[in-house]
Amino acid sequence: MSSIPPQRNTYSNVIEMEMAENEEVRIEIPENNSTDNAIVVREWEGCLKGNAVTKRSQRRIERVPPLIFKCEKGKRNQECYEPAVVSLGPYHHNQTELAQAEKYKLITLEEFRLSCREEAQAEKYKLITMGDLYNKVFEVVEEARNCYIDGSTDGYTDEEFARMMLRDACFVLFFIECISCAKNKVLLNNEYLGALGFANVVRDIFLLENQIPFVVLKVLLELRFPTDSKGGEDILNRFFNYLNYGEVITGGEKVLDHKQPLHLLELYRSYFISLKVSLGLGSTHSRKGPRKWKKVTESSEDYNYVKRNRSFASVTELKAKGIFLKRICNESSNEDIKFLSHFCYGELELVRRAVSSNTKAIYLNMIAYEMCAHNPNDFRVSTYIRVMKSLVIQRDDVKELRNHNILLHSLGRDEEVVKMYDEIDVPAVNLYMFNQLRKEIEHHCSSKYKTWAAELITGYFSSPWKTVALLVASAILFTSFLQTYFTIRPLPDDSNADMMKLLRHCVHSKQPPT
Repeated sequence: MSSIPPQRNTYSNVIEMEMAENEEVRIEIPENNSTDNAIVVREWEGCLKGNAVTKRSQRRIERVPPLIFKCEKGKRNQECYEPAVVSLGPYHHNQTELAQAEKYKLITLEEFRLSCREEAQAEKYKLITMGDLYNKVFEVVEEARNCYIDGSTDGYTDEEFARMMLRDACFVLFFIECISCAKNKVLLNNEYLGALGFANVVRDIFLLENQIPFVVLKVLLELRFPTDSKGGEDILNRFFNYLNYGEVITGGEKVLDHKQPLHLLELYRSYFISLKVSLGLGSTHSRKGPRKWKKVTESSEDYNYVKRNRSFASVTELKAKGIFLKRICNESSNEDIKFLSHFCYGELELVRRAVSSNTKAIYLNMIAYEMCAHNPNDFRVSTYIRVMKSLVIQRDDVKELRNHNILLHSLGRDEEVVKMYDEIDVPAVNLYMFNQLRKEIEHHCSSKYKTWAAELITGYFSSPWKTVALLVASAILFTSFLQTYFTIRPLPDDSNADMMKLLRHCVHSKQPPT
């Protein structure tokens, strides 16, 4: 993992926020009189605090940063950034090995038009024609062009570019609707792409270089669901839950609520994980009064790369220290990772996530998106995956996550999950969020009485049989102690006689009168 350490002499206006357990957050604002740079700095500062990403005019659908392929893991994972079945957008258009999907796009275009026509008939609206679909896309063709990097769309006229956007967008929306609504039309995918091709469509539509501007998807969703004020909120919600939990369900936060995504990958990334500023501050000790801002004093760890980026223990190691896993029940909450330090044990709360054969490629492309320029964000996915890489280093860790219903996977063996996380490289994380969680865990583990209590609980009270064995052993030790004590120091004879007299008196006193 790489991270640029702050420079001691080039920053000013250093402020810090007091947190629970005396944890502190360092926010450094570079001095710059440029208005544009000041806006960028404020955006980054807001994102580091967990605020929403603002939409900037110069943002584009970027290509994967070349530096990712410089490292060894990046070279091995290069195929995870390239489409296997279908090309979407101009970056991989007209590749020979993807020609089969181009024929299938014409079928999905017609199926999407028929679906819009059926919806219009049911609601007694004007019937949708192919020309209506094309005209809707053509209205936003210039805006869609501007979503790609300069020069990538110069080889297409507006008509050609609009037709490409229409075919690609209808393919994506038809596939999403088939998965979300469990329609029989999903069999069309198997018929034209095969079972293996169908299984790879999910990964292809979430590749960074394979994105359609969301403005195109939006206008088509409005035609497909004219009575839905959110324009396809339900099918996107069910589709994203299918990716997150492995099942098609409706629930969680609103997908499109107050969001202006650039493309589908960006929208899913914002839905995938929520890391708010309270990450790592879940102490059971209440904090009174408002948070206060104050000037900071420099600490050695602020400028120590190793200390700031070090990972914490794995799941099994944390369990031995008295930190137990717990699944977050409210999956619509704004905190998907939370640590609670109790009196004699700790709880690491994690949100439930599913892992499939497509997960690695989706994770890598979300990380690549976060590494691109002009995308100020909070590194939420990179931070989450960095946490999981710390937690999962052997199959027993995966087993613990499965037993607590936190991680569901279809990779066959637990070792495959360990291998997947090991092969993912995380170039950078949100150090504020990651360090808050790490410091809270280290603070808990540094408490002697908490770790001793944890060793007692895990060693002797982890199962009913161990508890019974402990009680039996304690009883045997106690009786052995009494026997040894009275053997060494027997009771005097007169005391025995007095005790016998007392017993006889008690017996006679209880006899009924004759």
